[in-house]
Amino acid sequence: LDNKLDYIRLQQATRREYRHCCVFVFTETWLSDRVPDAAIQLDGLAAFRADRNAALCGKTRGGGLCVYINTECCKNSVLVSTYCSSLLEFIVVRCRPFYLPREFTTAIVLGVYIPPSANAKEALSVLYGTISGLLCLECTFHLALMLRKLSADFNHANLRTVLPKFYQNMDFATRGENTLDVVYTNTRGAYRVKPRPHLGYSDHISVILIPAYRPLSRRSRPAQKQVRTWPAESMSALQDCFECTDWDMFREAATNGEFINLEEYTSTVTSYIGKCIDDVTTSKTITIRSNQKPWMTAKVRALLKTRDSAFRSGDKTALKTARAKLSRGIREAKRAHAKRIHGHFQDSGDTRRMWQGIQAITNYKTTSPACDRDASLPDALNDFYARFEVQNNVVARKTIPPPSDQVLCLTTAEVRKTLCRVNPRKSAGPDNIPGRVLRECAEQQADVLTDIFNIYLSSAIVPSCLKTTTI
Repeated sequence: LDNKLDYIRLQQATRREYRHCCVFVFTETWLSDRVPDAAIQLDGLAAFRADRNAALCGKTRGGGLCVYINTECCKNSVLVSTYCSSLLEFIVVRCRPFYLPREFTTAIVLGVYIPPSANAKEALSVLYGTISGLLCLECTFHLALMLRKLSADFNHANLRTVLPKFYQNMDFATRGENTLDVVYTNTRGAYRVKPRPHLGYSDHISVILIPAYRPLSRRSRPAQKQVRTWPAESMSALQDCFECTDWDMFREAATNGEFINLEEYTSTVTSYIGKCIDDVTTSKTITIRSNQKPWMTAKVRALLKTRDSAFRSGDKTALKTARAKLSRGIREAKRAHAKRIHGHFQDSGDTRRMWQGIQAITNYKTTSPACDRDASLPDALNDFYARFEVQNNVVARKTIPPPSDQVLCLTTAEVRKTLCRVNPRKSAGPDNIPGRVLRECAEQQADVLTDIFNIYLSSAIVPSCLKTTTI
C-alpha cells in the first residue's frame, strides 16, 4: 500500500468518485510495525489497519488489511476488532454515517483476506463466529463484507454456505478470468458494483460499490408553487366589495336590443369576481422540497440563516447565541406541530380530521397514477363508446317540448342555499372561483348568479367559460 499512496492522492485530486467515496478497503497492504500511521495517512480519511502478525500466522511478508473512512460522511468510526492467523485475516470497523437509512442504526465494514493455502471450511467457520457475534450485539445494522481468496477456484469458499442470508454482489472477474474478490452484504440489492482500473501495478482490478439507494432529496428536485394567502380581514373586505357592486351594469353591457350575450355576461361577471379576489389576497411563490419537515416554519429558516451568518463571521459569542436560539426555535416549532396534530383527535365525530391526523403521523401519501401518453387512446375510447351508433343513419332532431312544459326557473333563495352548501375544501371549477368565496359571499352573489342561471336555462345554452378549463 505504501507505494500506491501517491497514486491514490492523484485519484482523489482528479476523480470526483474518489473524493466522495465513503469507505476504502485495501487487502494485502504488506504493512508492518515499521511503517507508522503517519506514513499512510490520507487527507480527509481516518485510517484503520490490521497488519500481519508473524507470530500468529507464521509468515512475515504479505497480508495485512487497511480501511479508510471518509470523515466528511462519518466522524465517529471506531475499530471493533482485528484477527490474524494462518487461516485468514480480517478487520472490523463500525461507523455511523451522517446520512443513513432509518432502517439501520449503524454500518459495519468487514475486510477479509484468505491466503491461498488456507483451509476454506475452517476459515469460514472463524468468520461465521465473528459475524454471529456482531449479529448478537447489533439489532439493526448494515454490513458490507469485502473478501479476497487467492485461488482460481472460489466455489469452495462460498460464504453463503454458512451465512445464507448474505448476498453476493460481484458478477465479473477481478483478475484475469477469475473472480477472486467478492462483496457480501446483508441487504439484497444494496449496491451496484462497477469495475475500475488497476491501482498502480496491482494484478487485481479495483471495484467500486455505488449505493442503489438514492435519498429522496436527490431523486426529486425542488418544485416552485404559487399559493394564495388570505389575510385576516380579506373575506370581510371581499363581502363589502360585492355589496357595493352594481351587478346590473354587466347585464346591460352584454345586452343588444332584446338579445343578451350570455357568453359575455358570464365571463365578465366571473372575471370581475376573480379580480376582486386578487385585490384582497396575496399570491406568493414557495419552494417545496421532498424532504421538507412539516414543522419547518419561516421563523426556523430565519434562525438558520442567522446561525450561518454568525458562523461565517467567526464570532464565537454570536455563534453560541444563534445556536441556542435555533435549538429553542426548533423545539417550539416541533411542539406547535405536535399540538396541531393532537387537535385532529379532539372531536371523535370528525372522521375527516382524524384521518388527516393519522396521515400526518404515518406520513401517508397517495401516489398519483401515471398518465397514458399513447396518442391513440382518445380514438380508441371514441370507437368503444360510439360502437352502437355506427349503423345509425337516422338524422338527429331536437325533440319539441310539449306545450304544457315550463322552463325551469330558479329563485334567489334556492341559489343562495346551494352556495352556502358548497364544500370549501374542493378545488375551483372552470370559473376559477374558490368554493370559499362562493360560500362566504353567497348573500352578495346570489342575485347575479340566479339571473345567469335562469338565462341559460331558458335558452338551453351553457356558457363555454363554465364548460372548458385548462388542466
